[in-house]
Amino acid sequence: MRIWIFSLILLSWFSGAFAEAAEDFNLSTESNEELTVHVFPATFPDANKPLLVWFTEGYADRSSFKHLITQLNDEGYSLWQVDLLESYFLERTPSNVRRLSGEGIAAVLQHAQENGQPFVPISTGRMSLILLRGARLWQLADRPEKGYGGLQQVVLFFPNLYDAAEKAGDAPQLFPIVSASSLPVTLVQPGEGTYKWKTADLQQALETHHSQVTIAGVPKVRDWYFLRRQAEVNEVETKASNALSAQLGMWLQVSRPEKNREFKPAQELVEAKVTERKKGLVPIPTRSAAAFELTDISGHAINLKEKQGKVVLLNFWASWCPPCVKEIPSMNRLAESFDAKRFEIVSVNFKESPKAVKDFLKQVQVDFPVLIDLDGKVAADYEIFSFPSSFLIDAKGNLRYSVNAAIEWDDAEVKTVINQLLNDK
Repeated sequence: MRIWIFSLILLSWFSGAFAEAAEDFNLSTESNEELTVHVFPATFPDANKPLLVWFTEGYADRSSFKHLITQLNDEGYSLWQVDLLESYFLERTPSNVRRLSGEGIAAVLQHAQENGQPFVPISTGRMSLILLRGARLWQLADRPEKGYGGLQQVVLFFPNLYDAAEKAGDAPQLFPIVSASSLPVTLVQPGEGTYKWKTADLQQALETHHSQVTIAGVPKVRDWYFLRRQAEVNEVETKASNALSAQLGMWLQVSRPEKNREFKPAQELVEAKVTERKKGLVPIPTRSAAAFELTDISGHAINLKEKQGKVVLLNFWASWCPPCVKEIPSMNRLAESFDAKRFEIVSVNFKESPKAVKDFLKQVQVDFPVLIDLDGKVAADYEIFSFPSSFLIDAKGNLRYSVNAAIEWDDAEVKTVINQLLNDK
């Protein structure tokens, strides 16, 4: 028994050591940009396992990601980790990610192809957009056999392949690279993910140039479930995170390229400028607010239509979103500033359980109704894909203004707009 315990401790020590022992090397792009590749060798190499090439976007130092690397190494995978923003000394902003050309990824894929081992590029969130750009550049420049060479599969975890909406309520638009791509792709879609309702549209766009698309669903977890900090995860997400390294092998097995299949990306790519979001309270085309009925944490049903006759601030939020929490006190103060018979705030929580919301409300004072959008359908109807997002609805039930960020709601300019809506005839 003592020997068995010692062996476990020793194995655990070696696993942790390998996760920290990266052997860096540098590559250059065609534009002479330098980038760094961090190497994490398998604890016990398995010749049947492909090299994992993981393009990260700011979470490489998180303990959750380091733990995942350890698990993957212990499963026999070697891993390269690349952070393009870090290599290029760029500020970590969504716009900077979306503007990357993909040249850095193309250079890494070329090197992986020359390495001779089958490889699997992986990305998350917005970096998936750049992975598709880079993969296409590599395919067109290197012309690998059948269009993919040693690339066994591209794995996109909860990909965000959409341009930023100019204002809340605008339907997100896929970047042209999605329909121009031709790759074997596995989409890992969390059951509680922000873009869950857009999965079918994404698949259809990817298949424009005959990408082979496999969808791997992970039920009851949110985007970033295996990369969240310890205080942010729940029991279901912890179990799903621990299962990921084993699940990856299954996903790769069932989604290998079909025999004799060739992949040919579009030769021409439509240029797309990154949209800059409008800040603050933005006037929007007048249209009816989508009707819905949801319950609060006590099970009391509230129907938006019943609020007609009042000006309503409709706010979409989540407790795990710091800007959402930050703006709550100013919303409380705003509610106090107006007659409750003429103005009301209605907030819609995104995909959190009534218990989670109830626990949150014990810690943070919220002076307005909180409704539970458990499956995210109401948020999807309002085209909500970032939090917080809010709308001002006039007394006739029409959307008039939107805001896609946290603001100080009791600001004088906001109050002026609300007063104008209250005085509309």
